[in-house]
Amino acid sequence: MSEPIKHGRIVVRHFGDAAALRRADTAAPAPGPGQARIRVLAAGVGRTDVMAREGEYLFQRRRPFTPGYELVGEVIDHHADAVPPWLVPGARVAACLPRMGGYTECANLPVHLLAPIPDGLDTLAAAALPLDYLTALSLLDRHGRARPGDTVLVHGATGGVGDALCQLGTHRRLAMYGTASERSLHRLRGYDIVPIDYRQEDVARVVRARHPEGVRIVYDHLGGPSLRAGHRLLAPGGTLVSYAFAARPGHVLADTVRGALHNRLLNLLPGKRTAICSLPREITADPSRHRKLLTHLFELALKQDIRPRIGACFPLAQAAEAHRALERRQVAGKIILTMS
Repeated sequence: MSEPIKHGRIVVRHFGDAAALRRADTAAPAPGPGQARIRVLAAGVGRTDVMAREGEYLFQRRRPFTPGYELVGEVIDHHADAVPPWLVPGARVAACLPRMGGYTECANLPVHLLAPIPDGLDTLAAAALPLDYLTALSLLDRHGRARPGDTVLVHGATGGVGDALCQLGTHRRLAMYGTASERSLHRLRGYDIVPIDYRQEDVARVVRARHPEGVRIVYDHLGGPSLRAGHRLLAPGGTLVSYAFAARPGHVLADTVRGALHNRLLNLLPGKRTAICSLPREITADPSRHRKLLTHLFELALKQDIRPRIGACFPLAQAAEAHRALERRQVAGKIILTMS
């Protein structure tokens, strides 16, 4: 049996600011049944990681923990039980995790979570795909049931999930509107989308000028007044999908729960439908499906039908700086942690 492998990971032992991210040394044991041991090459950084570090994330309340929902790496070894033929030492793989743990140099992961990265696809590009693009696929297919030609409003169109929605929506020939700030509207060029400066323009007026009946789907990441306005903007039979909830500093957990309840109350109104996307729960319920979806995303990226935007890379030792850059909105695009 192979020996444990010493490695480093980032651990949060107390909730707080970015300084709460500390490196710890540990060891990855030999993989157990159904597992492969992965040498991690890169891990994605997301807003949920910041919320978890602050103690404001509903699905990560216990400490200590290692942040990060997504990673890519190379197979070191695997358990002797049945494995897919492509799972060989040195093979590049990616995973979107049902529970946090991505900020690490080595990980033992269930084989059913691992998707092979095709030759020709850059490792960092693969690292930018799992969380945001799987969320976007869930929003489009599972919750929105989007079809070619559907009218769609995407709030936060230049954010991680919003950008993924715009790219996939353009590929699927959706008729989209996207909200963003004036300084980031230029990032929507090249997409089949009507850009809306939400600070200077009346979103409902812009949409109804082209589609008086409203839109079939609204994707909302704000909650509160935005949720109510989005519901009013739906055409009869339309769907409002929440994929995050904006919150007051220090009240993120409470405001998230309040936003979810608001979404459910709107669902009681006749003629329209609401839904909430929670990707970690969906992966837990059906990991094999999401592995197949991730493989599909890699195929789209290889053909350049989608192009993940990488904003900045930080070494694992600078995870705190990566979080600060995200919080200060200093980076346009995905932030990636790279391992030595």
